[in-house]
Amino acid sequence: MPVPDWYASCIISPGLIFVFALALNATMTLKLRCAALGHVGWGVILLLAAGWFAVSTLRTIPYMSSGTVWINTVAALLVASTTALPVAALGVWMLVLGRGLWSAPEKQRIALLWTHGVLLALGSLAVAVGILGVRAAERSSARGGGLLGPVAVIPLMFGTPVVLLAVISIVVALRMTPGGNSDPGE
Repeated sequence: MPVPDWYASCIISPGLIFVFALALNATMTLKLRCAALGHVGWGVILLLAAGWFAVSTLRTIPYMSSGTVWINTVAALLVASTTALPVAALGVWMLVLGRGLWSAPEKQRIALLWTHGVLLALGSLAVAVGILGVRAAERSSARGGGLLGPVAVIPLMFGTPVVLLAVISIVVALRMTPGGNSDPGE
């Protein structure tokens, strides 16, 4: 399954900007601004995804055949909230981290380390599941099956950018001293 060009540019561009900033030994302010923009970008993407989950679930109400309208509405709201609220909460938290990195980075070190430590573990798990799924799809297609093989790429599509953002944020957080200043050599 080919990756769309816009998806690749959304994922690769912030990472390349940060790598170039590291390679050029840029100031810590530039690194923090790149990390802040990455968090804001991910927050907006997650909020849009949560909105899509909620709207697509609520659009199924007219097609539900069992129960009354009120029962169907409650069921649709329950499904919408269980799919959209966790994604929306993570999106809001990413926006809060992005704003904090932009305006007061000295207060964000612990939040960055905790948040992205968890996200690094979850993203790595998604990448591992994706790799194992791609291998299983390859074996299945060799035996004549494999119709759902492209679905195995989905965890890779979500896990890879999460790991990228987590690693970049952890590097930025570790480069900051506890007082909020950049490295003493800068």
